[in-house]
Amino acid sequence: ELNFCSYFLITWDIIRYSNSMGFMHVGRGSGANSIVSYCLGITDICPLELDLYFERFLNLNRKSPPDFDIDWSWQNRDTILEYIFDRYGKNHVAFCGTNVEFKYKSIFREVGKVFGLPKEELDELAKRPMIQHDQNEVVQLVHQYGKLLEKFPNQRSMHSCGILISEEPITNYTALEMPPKGFPIVQFDMNVTEDIGLEKFDILSQRGLGTINDTVELIKKTRGVSVDIRDTTLSKDEAQANEYLAIGKTIGCFYIESPAMRGLLRRLKCDNYRILVAASSIIRPGVAQSGMMREYIFRHNHPDQFEYFHSVFEEHLKETYGIMVYQEDVIKIAQYFGGLSLADGDILRRAMSGKGRSIEKLREVKNNFFESCKKLGHSEALTAEAYRQIESFAGYSFCKAHSASYAVESYQSLYLKVYYPLEFMVSVINNQGGFYRTEVYIHEAKMSGGKIQVPCVNTSEFQTTLKGKDIYLGLMVLEGLETKIAHGIVEERERNGDYRSLEDFINRIPIGIETVQILIFIGAFRFTGKPKNELLVEARVLLVNFKPEN
Repeated sequence: ELNFCSYFLITWDIIRYSNSMGFMHVGRGSGANSIVSYCLGITDICPLELDLYFERFLNLNRKSPPDFDIDWSWQNRDTILEYIFDRYGKNHVAFCGTNVEFKYKSIFREVGKVFGLPKEELDELAKRPMIQHDQNEVVQLVHQYGKLLEKFPNQRSMHSCGILISEEPITNYTALEMPPKGFPIVQFDMNVTEDIGLEKFDILSQRGLGTINDTVELIKKTRGVSVDIRDTTLSKDEAQANEYLAIGKTIGCFYIESPAMRGLLRRLKCDNYRILVAASSIIRPGVAQSGMMREYIFRHNHPDQFEYFHSVFEEHLKETYGIMVYQEDVIKIAQYFGGLSLADGDILRRAMSGKGRSIEKLREVKNNFFESCKKLGHSEALTAEAYRQIESFAGYSFCKAHSASYAVESYQSLYLKVYYPLEFMVSVINNQGGFYRTEVYIHEAKMSGGKIQVPCVNTSEFQTTLKGKDIYLGLMVLEGLETKIAHGIVEERERNGDYRSLEDFINRIPIGIETVQILIFIGAFRFTGKPKNELLVEARVLLVNFKPEN
């Protein structure tokens, strides 16, 4: 009825190509509520198993077309983009644009420039609150004109992930621009896109998937074992992985490695996938700030020591102990407790996902909610408390399918951490992502039984490598060593053999004294057998007349 077939088929076509290339993807967002997208392989979670709410994805009252958010590894995203532009034609594909508005800092900088203020003063204006600004004539004028500029468009930019595919040539709707990124962008944003009725595809990338991919490849290389990590029977309910979860031993694992998250897993004694799905959602600011997170933990640990707020809450939110954890829960309560229409429920949903100008619409819905509750015979106090709970979620809560998709990926990385810890930690270091600094992951690798070897110009590659239990840190982890030189050291060694001495190294690599000192300090020339102070003197003598062009 809603003419949605083409959108499904194009998404499926992109996924089919991705699978043929052996890439791993995660389909998330409300699309995972649909059994069709599960059967087509667009998403990985079964909506029946988790009792996902189809109306959150699609209903006849929904004004805007829903979209699939699909994540790839950060290393594969460009290949997917190339495929889309080739397959559907450069005349029909473009990135969605955005209009960057004038905000606090940019207003003071731009208006201040017009009045000829020097950089130091512009920095002062942009960094300090208005009360602390000098009150001279010029600054007062900057304030005066600045207030007029607020919320006006400042510059054009591109949407981080939204790609538009149109049936007619895209230039029938808009002129295109070519930003430095090299992809054409349209001259309007996603709200206009929806009004025109163009389809938007969200092609995203993240480092968590890169880590999982790299780990699987490394396991094959080092142990000769093929792990089918997409097989969810393997990576969803695993005794030892559940033990790690319950004690929060999850450093390096996607989405569940921050101190707050690990603390939450411990307090929930989270030992299975379903609780992990809930945990992914209650860590969000809205739930945490409203006190619901504390209440959820208490009810989870003492299921016999609380009363349900109302029989409607007991009937529809039994799985989450009568607490609204997901956006779907909020919609259910609005519908069954407040008697709101599905159309109003959809406005609530949009307000909660932070889309559209939500505040005015929310006020409208609030009035309808209170009137409707009055008719249903709920007391004023009861209605106010129910609405307070709804409001605390607006803008922050996750859609359940989103949480479930994240939880699958978290569990996959946890499974690899449990059974292949060294391969996993090496991949985390190489993907340079995660909550912590690299040294935390190096320490974690050490705790998992790895022997850490500091970088050496003769044994290290650009990336960190694993040989047996020895982890050879890559040259890329060194701060202050240019990427180009790091690659050059490895390439020169592969072409012309190992470096025989410091002098040999300096003759073969165009390198300055500061960089050589970094390498000496961290022991990258320990194969020479000379102490560091001797190497430093030698380097200074050799490089006294250094010029890169020589």
